[in-house]
Amino acid sequence: MRTSSDREAELAALFQARFFERLRDNCDSGVIGAYERSPLGPHDDKTRRVVRGLGGASIAGKAIVISLGIDGPWGVGNIVIGEPGNFFRSPGTFLTYDDALRHVFSLRCRALFATESRETDSQSHNG
Repeated sequence: MRTSSDREAELAALFQARFFERLRDNCDSGVIGAYERSPLGPHDDKTRRVVRGLGGASIAGKAIVISLGIDGPWGVGNIVIGEPGNFFRSPGTFLTYDDALRHVFSLRCRALFATESRETDSQSHNG
């Protein structure tokens, strides 16, 4: 028997799928170019929506910038629940904060589009 909790979970999944579909549609070359030019902004509305959407994604697996010293250099890592400190640092350093932000943005965009391909694969397997 279907419960209200089942329906709530179904609606939450539908909302999330539509949200990420809109986010992928908005994450085009214009938005990527605008962010590459000026990671700290100011940004147009579309770019702001994408940056906010990527930043508001689930914390598990999220790429983040870390400071390796006073005013840099900067590193990038992922939040990994279960790792010591719940963090896994990626190799490499960035001399500027802007470069680290650009790298994180590109990682988050790749993850966004990887999610799309996984959704497409599961839909094709499910008929």
